[in-house]
Amino acid sequence: MNRIACLLLLTAFGAIATGCGRDAPPANGGGSGGAPRGESQSPNNERDAVEYTSAEVRVIYGRLANRTKRIEDQAEIGRLLSFFPGVGRGQHSPVAEPWEGAVKVHLTKADRSVVRVWSDYESWNEGHGDWPVKPGFADYVRKLLEE
Repeated sequence: MNRIACLLLLTAFGAIATGCGRDAPPANGGGSGGAPRGESQSPNNERDAVEYTSAEVRVIYGRLANRTKRIEDQAEIGRLLSFFPGVGRGQHSPVAEPWEGAVKVHLTKADRSVVRVWSDYESWNEGHGDWPVKPGFADYVRKLLEE
């Protein structure tokens, strides 16, 4: 009987530790560049870019600290959005907790509402969960701010 009780306890603990099977991003922020588990998003960046009238990218710390770039070109906004699949759509994770990263991105919509994104170059969040950044974001930011 003790073996069965231990097995049940370990099974229950494992389910709690993994979020009871709910789709959640990797605890370490991922970095795989793919969509969060359970998501099959392939955003249409041109359509998504039209939703935003401008973007501002600001590096908080690192070699490019305190540099800011404002973007109003729709094609460039589309390229920026490509690193954050699902941004501005209210995604939530069961392990949501806001944090501040090395890069802050403000996306302004036509109605003047703002979506705030933080990134550490490997993951991003809007305060509702961590999601993997598509590969190449660090190089994109460096090139954008060194123009």
